[in-house]
Amino acid sequence: MLNNLDYRAPQLLEDKIKGLLGERDGLTVLDAGCGTGLCAPMLRPRAAKLVGVDLSPGMLEKAQARKLYNELHEAELGAFLRATKDRYDLTMAADVLCYFGDLAPLLSDLAACMPSGALLAFTAERIEGDVPPTGYRLNPTGRYAHGGDYLRQSLQTAGFSVTELEETAARVEMGVPVPCYVVTATRA
Repeated sequence: MLNNLDYRAPQLLEDKIKGLLGERDGLTVLDAGCGTGLCAPMLRPRAAKLVGVDLSPGMLEKAQARKLYNELHEAELGAFLRATKDRYDLTMAADVLCYFGDLAPLLSDLAACMPSGALLAFTAERIEGDVPPTGYRLNPTGRYAHGGDYLRQSLQTAGFSVTELEETAARVEMGVPVPCYVVTATRA
C-alpha cells in the first residue's frame, strides 16, 4: 500500500540525518511512532540502542518481526517520553506529528529526553493557504497540518534550534502530493 502512496518520509529524513551526522554511530536512538518499523533499517546502523514506541500492538508486532529494535513499547508518545529514563541522541518521527495539533507539550517532552546537541528529525503536514491563529489545523483526513512559523516557534520554545525546515511532499493521496515539511532541529 505504501508503494501506491509514493511514501518517502523515512528516506527524506534519513537523507537529512546523514547530511548532519554523516556515518556517526553508537547513538541512543528513538523511533517515535515507529509503526511497523519502516525506519528501523536506516536507524539501526547508527544505534547502540534503538527504541521504538507506538500505540498499535499490531504495528509493534510487525516492528518486532524485523528484529532490529532493542526495545519496543506500546504507549502514547507523550506518556512514554514522560516516563522514560533514557536520553536520546537522535529522535526520528516519520508521519507522526500529523496526529498532534498543539505540538508544545510533545516537543517539551522530547526536549526533556534529549541532551544538548541531540538531533530531532520529523515530518509534519504543511498548511497551504491561510494559517489559522493557532498555527495548526485539523484536515478532513483527520490529520493535522502545521504552519512553518508555528513549527519554528514551538521548537524554539521547547529548547531546540531549527537546522532546516524544507517544504516537500512525503506521499501522494488520491493522486495528489501531500504538502509537508521535513524538519531537523538540534537540542540547545
